[in-house]
Amino acid sequence: MRRVFWKWLFGVLVLLVVGAFALFFLLFRPVAQPRTNDLAEVFNHGSIGNEEAQGIPYWIWRVLPQLFPEHLPANADGYGAFGLYWRTGDEVPVGLSVRTLGVIERVAPNCAFCHQGSYRLRADEPARLVEAGPGTRVNPQAYIRFLIAVGADPRFTADRVMAEIGRIYDMPLWERALYRFVLIPATRSALQEQGRRFAWMKDRPDWGPGRIDPFNPVKFQNLELADDHTIGNSDMMPLWSLADLSATNTRRFSLHWDGLQTDLYETVVSGAIGDGMTYKSYGGTEEGLRRITDFIRLQGPPPSPFSPLKPEGDSYHVDAAAVDAGRAIYLARCAVCHDAKGARYRTPISIVELGTDRHRLDMWTPAARDRYAAYEPGYAWGFTNFQKTDGYVATGLRGLWLRGPYLHNGSVPTLRALLLPPAERPTQFYRGYDLVDAENGGFVSGRDTAGQQYGTLYDTSQPGNGNGGHLWGTDLPQEAKEQLLSYLKTL
Repeated sequence: MRRVFWKWLFGVLVLLVVGAFALFFLLFRPVAQPRTNDLAEVFNHGSIGNEEAQGIPYWIWRVLPQLFPEHLPANADGYGAFGLYWRTGDEVPVGLSVRTLGVIERVAPNCAFCHQGSYRLRADEPARLVEAGPGTRVNPQAYIRFLIAVGADPRFTADRVMAEIGRIYDMPLWERALYRFVLIPATRSALQEQGRRFAWMKDRPDWGPGRIDPFNPVKFQNLELADDHTIGNSDMMPLWSLADLSATNTRRFSLHWDGLQTDLYETVVSGAIGDGMTYKSYGGTEEGLRRITDFIRLQGPPPSPFSPLKPEGDSYHVDAAAVDAGRAIYLARCAVCHDAKGARYRTPISIVELGTDRHRLDMWTPAARDRYAAYEPGYAWGFTNFQKTDGYVATGLRGLWLRGPYLHNGSVPTLRALLLPPAERPTQFYRGYDLVDAENGGFVSGRDTAGQQYGTLYDTSQPGNGNGGHLWGTDLPQEAKEQLLSYLKTL
């Protein structure tokens, strides 16, 4: 009797080991992406090690917009509805990676999801991709809400999903079985869990296109801090020419709007953690993260189309004398904060002095700093450069013509409006359209324009959307404002 028991127990253990190995081999064994020397490709589609936490099986992801178009934002057009740039021939839009775990390809967001841009100089032109740009049209909250709505929809069934996949892909029998009985139920469950994890968004203002609340998800999910009802809504920053921010013997430069980090690689790693990377996947992802870091250290913005060399009458012509005069004003009034050689460049300017909306600043707390510095139990990430500041960082102005709307929360639609006293700045405008506003600097965003037709209303009366502060230049005579505007457009 005892021998039978031990044989039975041994058999069970063997089955468990074989089953665990088979499960790992089929669903979780990470497979490296094809190697490429194109750093832009690594940035646009490289894995950040979050497929196990965030990855959706490719064929499920592929058919969701066709199955649930009513959950897409207005003016829906597949995944283009979220403002993602999809190049002809690419398997997925810029900002999504495809990596195989086991035998299944997974789709997950990467850094480029938020840090991409597009623009058009004239309405009848196709949009041009801006790599590592400020995410002018991208709406990450709408993407999150789409997936949550899909997970909660009772029509998300294996029968419907498999029928839709069958219209575009002749799936082999073994894969059909894996999708029907394992992957579709698991994806539905994961999306429902995502709905619970992001429930805190319901009592806060919408982010809207080009904006994100980047650290409250990390505070509540990774750092396990209690919901403090703060609002972190802010524009997504461009990641251009960040090699200029390497620390020197005498200076350290701050990153993020509020300067909560001073080290570029720690910023990249903590960003990947916020998007789902774990210490278990870090080892297989570290090289990719370092290559992404190399790309954003070197990648600059496209050159400004505004130039005195353009023929008079061209929308992008600027007067040479006005540009020269505007540069002199910039050097006298702006360079100390915004020029790379300025004493206050990339340092936090006190919110008392700056006077802009402080919600984003208050979102990052001393408790969050301390908890992230010690993240996570059982694994030492070695973070040493998180900090809590009292203001917003004075950033460089390269590519300013592509960075509208302006201020950290994107609350001022154009450069011309930024030179107005706060009481005279627009209180409502439209975000998310990518046609450059050649007259005012920024993007077309006014009422009764194409900006209204294709954009999303931005209301400065909403918490976190205040358009006050940053009074520098608002007291200039009108002629000097026009000269400064001419120069700023050329940056």
